[in-house]
Amino acid sequence: MFHSRFNRVLAVVTWLLCLSGVVAVIVAGRQDALRYLPLIALVAWLTWAGLWHPALRLNDEAITVVNTFATTVVPWAALINVDTKYALTLLTPHRRVVVTVAPAPGRIATALSNRDVKGISAPRGADGSMRPGDLPNSDSGAAAHLVRQRWESLLASGRIDVGTADEVRVDRRIHWPTILVGSALGIATVAAVALN
Repeated sequence: MFHSRFNRVLAVVTWLLCLSGVVAVIVAGRQDALRYLPLIALVAWLTWAGLWHPALRLNDEAITVVNTFATTVVPWAALINVDTKYALTLLTPHRRVVVTVAPAPGRIATALSNRDVKGISAPRGADGSMRPGDLPNSDSGAAAHLVRQRWESLLASGRIDVGTADEVRVDRRIHWPTILVGSALGIATVAAVALN
């Protein structure tokens, strides 16, 4: 399973700030301070949904992409390419699946990165250079390396039916509970602020 290290750290920092907000509301002891609790809960929930929950899971049957609002299961036989231009993106004949947990690095991260890329399986330019999104110390590069390595291993062992990508179904499931809880907290936040 792959999670973004940066997202996880940012989530913990955000939750600590939310906790300090709850403590501040309690210490204030004023009734009007309670109106900020739904907002704090909303921020904490969005932090879980957008930063902590997203993941990339690999097994011998498929790649499971857990994004904020949907989970997509891409069978290996449906995969035709792996791209890292803006984020790790799994390409199938009928769908592009962006893996939000694995964004490509920004300019500063790229400039500061170690460009020692020997032994990394990734597309190269004519000059042998690697796209910033494929750098192994970036989220997109690390995740892409895991996907490509498993894909190559499964292809080499004959465990993927080559040439059937057009016929293989890619399943997508919407996270309705996440959407409903976020909406309810959003409505509660607006109501709490508007009523006080």
